[in-house]
Amino acid sequence: MVDIKKLTVSTDEERKGWIQLLETAIAYHWDMSGEFEPEVKTPNRDSDMEKVAETHRVWARAIQDTIELIKMWEIESSDEVLTPHNTVNVTPEN
Repeated sequence: MVDIKKLTVSTDEERKGWIQLLETAIAYHWDMSGEFEPEVKTPNRDSDMEKVAETHRVWARAIQDTIELIKMWEIESSDEVLTPHNTVNVTPEN
């Protein structure tokens, strides 16, 4: 388990790396929603396939919201970056 208070981003490049990784996840979930969306819809859109497609769309939207939060987490050149003791680096590899 990772303590959320210990998650940091030290550079703008790290922040952009997270955004790029999450944008890939969004594309995956939109693609998967299309794969599961049946051509013939049920009246209440409650077939198993429709539910799976909707779940992938919800995940894509949630990930997009996460990206918007990360974009607000911009590091200014004048900001002093403080790294707490025992910080866990969770930056995705490029």
